[in-house]
Amino acid sequence: MDVASVFAEPLVDLGTESPAFAGIYAPQSSIGAAKVGVTSQFLENAEQYHRAYFDTGYWNFLLGNALEAAGKPSSPGRIIDIGSGSGNSVIPLADRFPDAEIIATDISPQLLAILRDFLRQRSDGDQRFGLICVDAMAAQYQEEVAGLAVGAAILHHILEPERVLASCFRALAPGGWAIFFEPFEAGNALLKLTYRRILSQASNAERATPGLRFIERMVEDYKRRERPASDPIYRELDDKWMFTRTYFDRLRAKQGWAELITYALNVSPTGLRDQAIVHLRLGAGLTADALPAWAWSVIDESDASVSDDLREELAQEGAVLLRKPLHR
Repeated sequence: MDVASVFAEPLVDLGTESPAFAGIYAPQSSIGAAKVGVTSQFLENAEQYHRAYFDTGYWNFLLGNALEAAGKPSSPGRIIDIGSGSGNSVIPLADRFPDAEIIATDISPQLLAILRDFLRQRSDGDQRFGLICVDAMAAQYQEEVAGLAVGAAILHHILEPERVLASCFRALAPGGWAIFFEPFEAGNALLKLTYRRILSQASNAERATPGLRFIERMVEDYKRRERPASDPIYRELDDKWMFTRTYFDRLRAKQGWAELITYALNVSPTGLRDQAIVHLRLGAGLTADALPAWAWSVIDESDASVSDDLREELAQEGAVLLRKPLHR
């Protein structure tokens, strides 16, 4: 696979710097550059991150729904996957589009090395995959080199997400789709208020338990992400943003995208409860019994206060699909 033809600057095999990263390429301009806005979770602690978040089945499900929403686009000749990590979306894409070349990009060579080792076990591992270590904000693609771009939970980690969308616009062929899955502010605002209500009702002894301490940390995390975009604190955070449809619609108009589709993921009458369980598991390694029964009653009450129609609008996690115009 000629990965060099996809990028507008020369690529260097990182194996020349470290044998552990052989077969992973990087733009020449990025060699030795500081990785700004990314923390050890994705670098030195990549193996731990991989074990906690690797779930190709879930991402395959989400990709299937998104491709349906996009009208089942024809099989792309080349796919750019942004923020590939250890392969959550790369592997489902490879299985869905067996004839497509896939450019897997991530700022973490450690995560890409995990993906590389997995791909080497596939019969097509050396033929149609290219692994590129690059900051998604700085990726300089050639024009119209891909039919599809995918980012599975990446934009909220990026200091300037709009630069990623602009690079996708350049890289996509006319009519190509960019698909992202991201946290949305509306549904998380409701969950934040519910968490605050739980903390206000908890006794001092309850607030000292692991479950309630974690809920307190979640509320603090929400507060941090409410700061102005110019606040330098975002360089220190893994999860930087929550989005709105208005934000993406503004970028659609500014950058010239022809179409924007957004929809909530995993709409359920127990959406807040489901998300709280995920928060406990992924954020603190806790199970549901880490919260007292009365706290779950508060969460269930919030769930019950939302109509079926409003659940479609109050996304906690949402799909974002942008289509490049067929003609300029």
